Amino acid sequence: MQNQKKSLEINCYVLGAGAFGVFLRWLQNQLAFDEAGLAEKSVFHFIVPVFIFASAYVFIRFVDSFRSKRCFLPEDFCGALHNEGKSFSFFRWAIGLLMCLGALVVFFTCEVDKNPGLLRGIAFFGLLTGISYPLYLGAANRKNVHPAILCLLSVMPILLFSFWLVATYKMNDINSVVWSFGIEIVSIIICILAFFRMAGFAFGTPKSGHCMFYAMMGSAMCVMTVADTRNMGLQIMFFSAALMLIFYNWIMIKNLVQRKAQREEPLEDGFDRL
Repeated sequence: MQNQKKSLEINCYVLGAGAFGVFLRWLQNQLAFDEAGLAEKSVFHFIVPVFIFASAYVFIRFVDSFRSKRCFLPEDFCGALHNEGKSFSFFRWAIGLLMCLGALVVFFTCEVDKNPGLLRGIAFFGLLTGISYPLYLGAANRKNVHPAILCLLSVMPILLFSFWLVATYKMNDINSVVWSFGIEIVSIIICILAFFRMAGFAFGTPKSGHCMFYAMMGSAMCVMTVADTRNMGLQIMFFSAALMLIFYNWIMIKNLVQRKAQREEPLEDGFDRL
């Protein structure tokens, strides 16, 4: 129960950071660009990156606080991501279906946008991610899932955001206003790192501290980038990615276990050794 309360507390901080980031990014879009869409001199070009770094520092302190209290995440896949119960099942499938919904919206509305082929690619990988996410988390409640299947399921969101990164760069290759798409690029990169770390449990190379930090940072950045103007389906996909990472973070904090401090052995001098 204590871990559940801690999960709620920290994820409220993460959502709060994302909400405040949306507000700052919205103000930047309204006040730091002229009518032609060109960036002007504005204090928001300084405030926004400072806020991002400040959020990262706070999230690092959260992870350090777990370590200082000797709270660690089990290194095995089932122990780290165990989420048995009807409520957990509902949320993981709801989040996955939300990602699928966003992908379908992109697929059926991309004809009116530029580069529809790239958007169809994002939609395709989004559908695979929406299906694989609840299956990946559901496999943590069973111990007979083949490791190869876990690895396959875990790489789907990495493929999604890797393709999304290339597509975003391609769609803005002649755009000289970096601030107009820079936050989206940073958000996508952090999402790649977050899902890459989460895949470490399937591949047998987990780093729980990195997982929790990138899950918190990625979810806050995904919420923040919703302030930009883009295809509605992409907005839904960003929001569902934020929910995926928050749900990952909730599960990991819930599964933290506290290790007892090891008793230090008294130092021996040369006579004792003899």
